[in-house]
Amino acid sequence: MMSRNVVFGIAVLALIAAGLYAFGGSGGFTGRATAESEFRVGSVLLLTGDGSSWGEASRNGLLMAQDDLNRGGGVNGRLVKVLFQDDRGNPTQSVNAFNELTDAQGVRVVIGFTWSNLGLPVAPLAARKGVLTISPSLGLAEFNEASPYIFNTWPHDELLSAQLADRVYAQGHRRVAVVGARHVWVQAQTNAFTKRFTELGGTVAVAVEPLTDAVDVSSDAAKIAQAQNVSAVVYTTDGVQVGVLIAKKLKELGVQLPQYGVTIDAATIASAKGAYDGLQMLTFQTPSVNFAQRYRERFGLEPDIGADSAYDALMLVAEADKVTGSEDPKVLSDYLNSVKEYDGASGHLVSDGKGAFTKPYALFRVVNGSAVPFGG
Repeated sequence: MMSRNVVFGIAVLALIAAGLYAFGGSGGFTGRATAESEFRVGSVLLLTGDGSSWGEASRNGLLMAQDDLNRGGGVNGRLVKVLFQDDRGNPTQSVNAFNELTDAQGVRVVIGFTWSNLGLPVAPLAARKGVLTISPSLGLAEFNEASPYIFNTWPHDELLSAQLADRVYAQGHRRVAVVGARHVWVQAQTNAFTKRFTELGGTVAVAVEPLTDAVDVSSDAAKIAQAQNVSAVVYTTDGVQVGVLIAKKLKELGVQLPQYGVTIDAATIASAKGAYDGLQMLTFQTPSVNFAQRYRERFGLEPDIGADSAYDALMLVAEADKVTGSEDPKVLSDYLNSVKEYDGASGHLVSDGKGAFTKPYALFRVVNGSAVPFGG
């Protein structure tokens, strides 16, 4: 029977061997890290249901950033590990997912919240808990301005809507119909477009805002079809499906007016089955050529909304950690608040000094069910 000293010696040797296995016999990191040696980042995204293409694109962008960082040795010697949660488009679930990551798993950095209605309920929690939180696609000032710990790498949607008003007016339209929805960020976009278009001297002759889960939009489409002297239809619905339903109904009614919109994702355009063809679209989705190529090679898809801005979100966090040498969310947040400009996968970002970034938009036109760059 072995003595206690022999057993103790064997245990010590086992622990040493385990350490060498994790970090490599010659001191090189093998990638077999424990939670303590990982740089762990949480992510809450819309991965199931309406709008899930946005969340899936953000997840893909985060996976690309995670792998790029790890190929370069990680962050200060630690491998990056993103822990994903699916909020399924439910605000209550987004809160539960955030609490799971921060309370149960001890995460102090969260990248996510695909849409405004999913992120706004979490903002007070992030502020109270002091959790660094960055959204790659939630373009609402109320989110990032709720706390110095909260940021957006996707510019505010209302800026794009105002710029859309400039374009619509410049193309000679003075009376338009606006298709919105009863959704917090869609309403913000509708208000921004209407305000700017009115300032320019234009008139929103008719505006419809059905519920986001509406199925029968016949009366909304009829209001537009019957409106007098309307020369264009403007969609502020983004990826909300009621926009598609109204576009289809207008096509059935024989309405053939120029169409304009903001940031409609590929899946939503495809689901319109030609009803959006001809639509001119402004978007802040501006992935670099290199990022888009690598994304296509890895996932076999075009990068969709949130992909490049999610990539940049994780890269910004990694930069903050590398520069400060700290995991303290306050230190990391202070660093991000000091960033004035950043050149990333999503373009040249300029801070507004309040936790949000902005950049120039891109112009697309829908042709045969796909959005293509448009220089007109």
